[in-house]
Amino acid sequence: MRERALLPVTAGILPLLLVLGLPAPASAGGEAPGPLTGTCVGRIHYTFDPPLRATPRETTTSWSGDYSCSELPLVKSRTWKGTFKGSVKSVTGCLQASPGQVVTPSITETDHWTTPEGRHQGGTSVLTGTVSTLPREDGTRVAEWTSTVTGGTWFKGHHFNGNNVYTSLTSGRLCLTGGEIDHNDGTAVVTFLPL
Repeated sequence: MRERALLPVTAGILPLLLVLGLPAPASAGGEAPGPLTGTCVGRIHYTFDPPLRATPRETTTSWSGDYSCSELPLVKSRTWKGTFKGSVKSVTGCLQASPGQVVTPSITETDHWTTPEGRHQGGTSVLTGTVSTLPREDGTRVAEWTSTVTGGTWFKGHHFNGNNVYTSLTSGRLCLTGGEIDHNDGTAVVTFLPL
C-alpha cells in the first residue's frame, strides 16, 4: 500500500524540479537525466582513408570531436559537455559533381555526454541521418545533417539539425592540382529539438 502511495508523489517531483530550474536527481544507473532540448558547438577532426583526390573513389571518412552544450532557452540553462565519433564508407572525392550531392544515404554517430560538475556520467545519443555537402573549390565543405536520435539515453526520438564545416585554402588548391587530402579540421554544431 505504501509503495502505491509513493508513485504519484514521485511522478510529480521531476516536473516540479524542471519548472523551478533545479537539477533533477540521477537515474538508478548513475546517469544524469537528459535535457529536453539543447544546442552544442564544438570542434571536429576528419580523416580520409584512402586520401581524397579529385576523382571520386571508395573512401572511409572518420570523424571525432567534442562539444560544449546548453539547454534551450540559453538563459539560466543547464550545460554539459560531449564527445562524438563515427565513420562511413562512401564513394567521394575532394571535388564534388554538384553543390547538393548526397555523400551517403545515411550515417550514424554516437555522442557521449557528461555533466560539467562530473558527478554523473551523463548519457549517450545515437544519431542517424542523411548528410549532404556543399563543397567549393576554395576547400570549404559544409556538411548538413538532419534526422532523428535513434538510440541512447539522452534525446532519443528527438529531431536534430547539424552542420559541420571545414575550410582549408591549401586543401582546395592541392585538390585542384591533383594532390590528395588525408585529414581536415573544422567546427560542428548540432541542435536537439523538443519532442
